[in-house]
Amino acid sequence: MFQTIDLSSLRPTRPTFDAARARDVALTPEVSALLASDAVVAIGVSGGKDSVACALAVSRHLDAIGHNGPRILVHSDLGRVEWKDSGPACERLAAHLGWELLTVRRQAGDMLARWEKRWTNNVERYSNLSCVRLILPWSTPALRFYQ
Repeated sequence: MFQTIDLSSLRPTRPTFDAARARDVALTPEVSALLASDAVVAIGVSGGKDSVACALAVSRHLDAIGHNGPRILVHSDLGRVEWKDSGPACERLAAHLGWELLTVRRQAGDMLARWEKRWTNNVERYSNLSCVRLILPWSTPALRFYQ
């Protein structure tokens, strides 16, 4: 009923790392067509390693395909909760790439102010018995920062 298998001859294998594929940028036919027409390319950056890596890979790809359209980095300043080097890191990245950097801020207060306002609104709706469902004070995938 059971079969015994000798595993001593098996050696663990590591996945191979393909440096060329590590630089690939995922594209759809629609995006490729837009890039071929030199459409504007905007990348959201936070100053962290993930957005920097994304911007570097996209820039390298745009150069490789001869894209001549406008290129812009967009940084959303979150205010008090922002890492102190986020803005400067984005500025250094923009200078390195030679791209324009657009920094946006919420005019009605920073992210923490938005969360506090959501909480105040919830308390008011609850005390007036005018709510069916409380809205979380913090951002979620369904309820983003600028809503």
